[in-house]
Parts: sequence; structure tokens; C-alpha cells
Amino acid sequence: MPLSSASAHTYTSASDLPPPKHPTDYERNWASNLADDIKHDVGNYASSNNLLFFGGAFLGAGVLANTGLDRAFADHYQTDFKTKGTDSVFALPKAVGGLSYYFVPIFLTSVAVGHLREHTLLGNVLYHWGYRSFRTILLGGAQQIAFTHLLGSGRPNLKQDSKWQPFRYPTGVSGHAFYGAIPFLTAAMMSDPPLLKYGLYTISTLPGLSRVNDDKHYLSQVILGWSIAFLSARSIYQTDLDRDPTFQVGVYPRSGGAMLSGHTRF
Repeated sequence: MPLSSASAHTYTSASDLPPPKHPTDYERNWASNLADDIKHDVGNYASSNNLLFFGGAFLGAGVLANTGLDRAFADHYQTDFKTKGTDSVFALPKAVGGLSYYFVPIFLTSVAVGHLREHTLLGNVLYHWGYRSFRTILLGGAQQIAFTHLLGSGRPNLKQDSKWQPFRYPTGVSGHAFYGAIPFLTAAMMSDPPLLKYGLYTISTLPGLSRVNDDKHYLSQVILGWSIAFLSARSIYQTDLDRDPTFQVGVYPRSGGAMLSGHTRF
């Protein structure tokens, strides 16, 4: 992207300066840019590394679901591990995972607020977190819904079989594990400090595990939900990483003079 017009002229006083420019035209062309980003998201999801990861997760979940290991793990957890303490630990993550119907408006609101506060660090973070999370739901949501019905495994608390029986039960992939992981996975991939990054990755597993604690989903269903969320979030991260950065320079009025500012979009 070319430099803004403000950088091509010399201004002798603050009164001669033009009003601050929008730092980038990217958000202005949101419809075409969103369509282009989604196309690249899908392409990145279909990369060999992602397909290999998903194949491994699918194979592992299949072994758990179709060999009786799911049921054995569920019974063992409910008998030997579940306590009032674990209920308390998983109460908040369960509530986060239950926000599945609200996440799209939450993410879009974050984009809108971030856009209005684009010149601030918080606004920048809110915009990118909301935009990436929204695209993650678009990319992974269809898979979560499709596999939920296609695999057809049931709920442990209802004594339904975890074996994959296409279209028998509409609970083959945990929605809590998928939707509840997205905000934290997106934040983790936007973070640099290792403690923060891997802390967020760990937290992203808790909404799904809360369903194991409540005996509402088998472990295999949670693994699949989290894996779809992770691969979708990673695909969106790769799209944004691959996007050519733009740099723009602007001059802004300050008391007694002017400030030269640079803006980089990644």
C-alpha cells in the first residue's frame, strides 16, 4: 500500500495539517476482504500438516469411541475423580462453553468496538481477536455440526453407546469443546510470552473437559471438538501471517508542532 498523502508534503504548522487518516483501507473493503480471507482460511485448513493432525485426532477418537475405552474412562472418572471440587473448577469453563449461540455477536461486537478505537492498542487487539474468532467459527462450525450428526455417538449420562453409528444420536462432537475453545485459542495465537500463550492453550481445553466432568460427553467427542477448533484457529492465524504487511505514514497535529506516525498492519 502506498504511503498516505500526508507523508508527501511539508507542513509548517499544526493548523496546516490534514485530519488523521484511517490507518488502512483494509476494514473499509470488509466484504471483499472477508471473502478473500475465508478462501485462504479454507486453503490453509486443507494443508498437509493440518490434515495429518486431524487424521491423528480422528483416529485417536475413533479408537476411544469404538473399543469401549470411552465408556471405561467415563465410568472411572465419575467413580474415582469427580467431586464437588471438580464441579467448582469446571463451573466457569462450562458456562463459557455454553455461550455458543452468543459468540458470533460477541465477536462482531469486538470487531466494531476495535474499529472505533483503532488508534489504541486495546482497540487493535479487540479488532483482530474478534475478527479471527469470527472466521474460526465460520470455518470450523460447519464441520462440528456435520460430524456431530454423522458420527452418531451418544451421551454417557443417558447410557447411550459411544460407538460411531451414523445419524443415530446428534452428539458426536462436543459443542462446548469446540465453541468454548475458540476465544482462548485465538488469544493464545495472538500472544508472544510463553507463559501466557500456553496458559491460554491449557484453558482452551477446560470447556470441553467440563462436559466429561458432567458426564454429558465422552472423551472422544471432546477431543474432536477441541481439534476442529484448534485447526480452524491455526488456519486463520496462517492466513493473517501470510498476508502482505502494509506500512503507512501519517502526520498528526500536536501542541506546538506535529507528530510523524507509522502504522503497520500484519
